[in-house]
Amino acid sequence: MSAGPSPRELPPLPQMDGGGRQGSFGAFRAEMLPTPGRLRNTLVLLTQVIIAITIGETFRIPMLSILIIISFFLSGNDAVSNTSTVLMAGTTIIAGTLLTIVFLMLSLSEPGLRLPCMLMLTLCAGFMSQAATLGPLFNILFFWIVYMAMNADILDAVGYSLDGFVGNTTDSIVPDAAFLPPEESMLHLLLWICFVFLIGITLLVVTNKLAGHDPLVALRNGLVARLNALADFCEAQNIPNAVRPLHRFAQQGGVGLRRAHDLASRLHPDLLERRAGIAMIRTITRLVLITVYLQPLLEERDDAFMRAVGRKARLCAAALENRRRDLQGLEADDIDLSAIARETMHTDPLRFPLGTELARALTIIRSLILVPDTEKLGFVPEAPAPARTYLKPDAFKNPAYAQAAVRIALCVAICYVITRATSWPGIQTCVVTCFLVSLETVGDTVHKMLLRIIGALVGASFGIGTILLLMPYMTDCTELLLAVVPVTLLAGWIKSGSDRIAYAGVQIALAYFMTVLQGYGPTLDMETGRDRVVGILIGNIVVYLVSVSLWPVSVTATARRHLVNATRLLGSLLIYRRKDPESLLETGQEIERENFGKAIAAVRSSIANAPLEVFRFGDPHEVREIDERMITAIQMLAVPIALLADINPPADDIVRTHEEKLKNWFDEFALWVSDGENGRDLLRDLPQPPDLPSDPQREIWFRVLDQHLRLILGDLVPGLASQTSMPTLNIHKARA
Repeated sequence: MSAGPSPRELPPLPQMDGGGRQGSFGAFRAEMLPTPGRLRNTLVLLTQVIIAITIGETFRIPMLSILIIISFFLSGNDAVSNTSTVLMAGTTIIAGTLLTIVFLMLSLSEPGLRLPCMLMLTLCAGFMSQAATLGPLFNILFFWIVYMAMNADILDAVGYSLDGFVGNTTDSIVPDAAFLPPEESMLHLLLWICFVFLIGITLLVVTNKLAGHDPLVALRNGLVARLNALADFCEAQNIPNAVRPLHRFAQQGGVGLRRAHDLASRLHPDLLERRAGIAMIRTITRLVLITVYLQPLLEERDDAFMRAVGRKARLCAAALENRRRDLQGLEADDIDLSAIARETMHTDPLRFPLGTELARALTIIRSLILVPDTEKLGFVPEAPAPARTYLKPDAFKNPAYAQAAVRIALCVAICYVITRATSWPGIQTCVVTCFLVSLETVGDTVHKMLLRIIGALVGASFGIGTILLLMPYMTDCTELLLAVVPVTLLAGWIKSGSDRIAYAGVQIALAYFMTVLQGYGPTLDMETGRDRVVGILIGNIVVYLVSVSLWPVSVTATARRHLVNATRLLGSLLIYRRKDPESLLETGQEIERENFGKAIAAVRSSIANAPLEVFRFGDPHEVREIDERMITAIQMLAVPIALLADINPPADDIVRTHEEKLKNWFDEFALWVSDGENGRDLLRDLPQPPDLPSDPQREIWFRVLDQHLRLILGDLVPGLASQTSMPTLNIHKARA
């Protein structure tokens, strides 16, 4: 282990190293690396494409590309989210198609009525996408009605969208317009789209039911990876490299694991009944943070304790990965980590609480693996979640929702005028773009714009290349399948990645298959790919100009809201009173800690697209930009606050009074994060840590917390860096 810090210094504020900063190419390369389940999801998508093309070409299904679009647009990265998304989004599309038929029955011959109604539906789409808890579904519903109703303006051309056939060759194609009036042709088109969606949804559900990725595997792999990373760190000699995976897991927190658990509980209801998985996620998340905090404080005499920690973590990981084979080894391991921590660290009030917390966390993990039932272990069961509502609490109070509706409606109106003024129906994708890329903030909108246009360019280029280079030599369906496999694998691999790039994979597939799959045989029509790219470019330009001109919302403003919530939660955690100080775990406290982790994860997610915002939109000028360093500093404050809450003996009146003062200070700090005013008063109002001669552990950790808060203020508030220093604490005196 490392030699440790000087005996007269407080611990430095931990700086997490997730592998160094990366440029755009490095970030893209990292996003393309294999992850658990990614290859499986890609092969499932490829299987769906092969089946869809085989069925479509064999039975000559018009608009075959819709079957493939459904697979890419609605697929998730696990069987549970796939099924739920498919059923909800598919039902929404089918309902939207039927409502479109009713809407056109009432307004098809009355443009003066139809166009205002379409505008109202667009406003509803913008408002409900922000104000409803199921916003994306409402957005899809209203978008589908508006988009399909737009075909009423080109009614005479609708009859050429669907083809019938009277023979076995491509020359025997007869369009609807040859034997149906325009109104009936449009009804035929809408009903056929509804039927094709039913086929696509059925195919997607069946394939994911047979070969979908179980989220329980992702949950188990995530837990095992964190325990193995801890064991590797305890066994390694090169600490900087060994601790880097722990830094990465600390930054990720437990939000992803909790999402995987909630999905897995739909397939495995016993997970939700026993609640052991939730307790495991919370405990392992805290274990990683504590280890990161302890790393710079380790001394040579801690080697025996850390080796025992690594051995226990390795046994827990093995038992989680293969319960039947390795459970006996974990059960036979009776090493008392708390006793080793007392033996090696009890004279050091700085390191001893960290060692005790580390031992306690591994004890809880071992107990949960051996007896996966929280009630049998004496943990208090959690209160049931509140009933879910359809609208957010501030749905009719927050003006941002109405502003978002106006922005989308204006974008759609501009793009609609462009398509009609140019008489170019092929660029109607600009209207689709308005609905799909108009998000809450400018940074998120630009991010989705880039994914959409890059994916469309790549897919259209591959499609046109296939038509020019391969299509003249194709004579049967097998050759078509061989031609589309490479592009499908690329699009599927990107689609199965993280949210940072997944949408680009969808757009590659859409542009490629809409270009290649036209009719029942080889095609030479390259206009579809060109028109799609042009429409997306027009839509992107319109949406961007409107987003930065009318009530622009910065991702930084959203990040600040989440950071305010996280800061207030720190104050609440500081004054939390455990009902039983001797218990291993208290559910109420764990829920508060999990909520803090969710708030920090929301801040990180919000600022991811901050570099895409060229301009600053109403950000407080006195507050430094929120970045990874700032988030990490505030995240790591949770460790000393957790230690102060868990130290025995229970807190006395002096401690509680100081904690109340700190709680009020955190509220003041949250207000400053929100508005950026009176930042210099924060240092003056920060309460001085009390002298606690009979409680040296709390005394030193109050000073650690105070020192870290001063460092954060010096880094965040302009002009305070030279005023935040304080005398170092003599740890030798505290040990005595």
